[in-house]
This record gives sequence, structure tokens and C-alpha cells, in this order.
Amino acid sequence: MTIPPCSAQHSGSPPTVANSRLHTRLCAVSLGALSLGACGVDEQTGEVTSAATVASFTSNSCTTAVVIGLSKQIATEIGCLNPNSLTRFAAGSGITINSNAVLPFLAANAKADLQKVGNVQLNSAFRTIAQQFLIVQWHNQGRCGITKAAAVGRSNHESGRAVDVANFSSRVSAMASHHWSHDEPGDPVHFDHLSSADIRGRDTLAFQRLWNRNNPNDKIAEDSDYGPQTEARLKKSPATGFAKGAICAQAARVAEVVAVDGPDRIAPGQRAHYVITVQNDTETDWPATTQLQISDGTASALYDASSWASGAEVGAIGVGIPAGTQGVVELDIVGPDVATATPIATQLALVDGTAQVASLEFAVTVTPDGDENLSSDSDDQTDGETSSGCAAGGGAGWLAFAPVLLVLRRRRR
Repeated sequence: MTIPPCSAQHSGSPPTVANSRLHTRLCAVSLGALSLGACGVDEQTGEVTSAATVASFTSNSCTTAVVIGLSKQIATEIGCLNPNSLTRFAAGSGITINSNAVLPFLAANAKADLQKVGNVQLNSAFRTIAQQFLIVQWHNQGRCGITKAAAVGRSNHESGRAVDVANFSSRVSAMASHHWSHDEPGDPVHFDHLSSADIRGRDTLAFQRLWNRNNPNDKIAEDSDYGPQTEARLKKSPATGFAKGAICAQAARVAEVVAVDGPDRIAPGQRAHYVITVQNDTETDWPATTQLQISDGTASALYDASSWASGAEVGAIGVGIPAGTQGVVELDIVGPDVATATPIATQLALVDGTAQVASLEFAVTVTPDGDENLSSDSDDQTDGETSSGCAAGGGAGWLAFAPVLLVLRRRRR
């Protein structure tokens, strides 16, 4: 079977899928029960596209990590328009990320206060309309353990100032000392940073801007209102992100995880399979011999003896990923024996010879509590009140920020 490369910039002979346990596949991939075709060309924009849409995960996945690429673009677009409204964070500085579904963005002062709390295990932080759409769909279908779901555009997690903390019982006092409120009825893991502005509606606006940038012949109103026209476009949007992303000046060219399909939680002894879609935004092709390893070289607690070369090395990726394209890396793990729910964050490395060409974050919670294979996202049935004069979803009055200079559009190929 041959697979065409996922970029018009690379028109050489298509690679052939290697017959190995760990391999990459460009564009034509299988995500669970979903079979995706090869890349196509959008007739409106001329962009090369993948067949994986947001709507394609409504009945065959239980992790919002499948739309993490699009969600990162939405969050970055918000941050471009006003840097203090949403800023990215990483694991470390007292923060543990519990799954690949955690979108690591918060309001700047909420992030700073969260880091001061220390020893916080996050199940969820900022969430976009792409993630919330899936949560609502899963809830309506009785899937993925979602017991409550606010309407898309109305979840507290779209405010930029909400988090769900797995180890909440030991952190309530410390969270309160750093301006985090703990008063969401029936949702003990939930905290709100009420001194931060509520930015609900900006993720809708950011998505509308991204859609219009990539679909000039099918534009929709940029009004921050999540209505039927916006939902229709969201459902057919690429889960891994648009070809043209946020409006910020182009940052350093790096690798970016744009989708992870696999459970947020696994049981001790459970073997789980993950399909990790990676955007090679570097200027270097990654050959088929590139190795997937544990970044620090130590043996991983997630070691799968049946597929890994050793405790710290998984194996060769099998098919090269040219610069500017997306490739898929498949990974099997086994949950270690634990007595309590244990988040395990692992930094993976792609190594070509002696050179590390990419670093990939991976996270999973190993739980003996019988909630494996369910979504790590919970949600608020009731909508929190907006504050600080920010619109909750209708209108675009918040655009009265200082004028934004459009410098350079980052192109995702």
C-alpha cells in the first residue's frame, strides 16, 4: 500500500508503509474504527487537506485529544489578539498534566497563580468549542462517562479561567490562597480563577476567523456567536488544524502533536494503543530510521515488552515524515501496577542518528478505580456568570482591544 505525502511541497515518489509494529502513515491513517482516505485538495483554497474532521470523532473516540491540533490553533489565535487573555503553559513548575486531552492554556494571571499552588494534577484547563462539541455529543449519546455537559460556547472551561484538579481534596486550601474559587455545585474537581476575565465567546470568534482565513469562498459572520452556521463549519473542519493557522508572527519551527487517539485513562496491566499525529514543522525531513525513544533515556513505567525494543526505546518510525507534513506514530503502552490513580507524563523524543529532531509530550493516568477508557474531561451543567465586562458569547464588543497588526500568517502545510 502506498500513501501520498501530506503536502503539495513534496511531490516525489510516495513512501510505502513499512511492515512493523511502530510506523508512520502520511494522511491515510486508521483512527480506531475510522478509516481516513488519502489527502485531498480543497477546491476553494487549493490547500492539501486530511479527511479527519471534528464530526468524525463523535461516535468512535472518548478523548478530546483527537482535536488538540485545531484547539491549539484556536487558543493561539485568541492569544494573538490579546496576549494576556490566554497564554500557554507546560507541565512542570508544580503542574502535572494528566492526559493528552489537556489543552495547556489559561489566562496569564490564572496560570501564574496556579503555578504558585504547586502539586496540581490537571484533568482539564482551557477548552475550545471543538472539544466542547465532542463532549456534548458524547453526553447526548451516553458515551465516554460524560454525565454533565454545558452547551457549546457556555462551558466554564471556555472562560480561560477554569481547571479540573484530580487531587483536589489536598489542594483546596492552597488553591483558595491563590484566588481559585471552589464553589461549582456537584463538581468537586472544578476551580475558577474569578479575578481573571471570563473570555467565553472568544474561542468561537477565533474559530470563525480561522475558518474564514481558510475558506474565503464560504465565509461566516465573525460575531462570537455559536450558532448553526458556525457549528456546521466546525463539524467539517480538520481535527488536526487548518492549513493557515493563527495570525501571530511565525514562531520557531518545531514539531507539534496535533492529535492523539487513545484512552485518557488505563487500568493497571491494560495494554493500550495510541495513534499520535505529528506535524513536522521543522525544516528537516525525518527518515524512516528515526527512533522513538524516552527523552531522558530512563526506562519508562509504560514499557510494553511485546512491542518496545527496550524500556527506554520503542523503535524506528518505519516511514519518513518530510518537513512540512503530518505523520502518524503508533505507540503501545502497558499500565503499571498502582494503588491509586497515578498520572504519568512522559516526554518522547524522535532521534535521527545522534540528533534529537523532535520532542513530543505524552500523558496518561493509570487508574485502579474502574474508570479506564473514559474521557478525562468532566463538565459543568450550569453556566457560570461572566465578569470583568467581557462578553460571554454574543457580540464582538471585546474587539475594542488595541489594534492588532497582522504581521505574518503561519502556514500549516
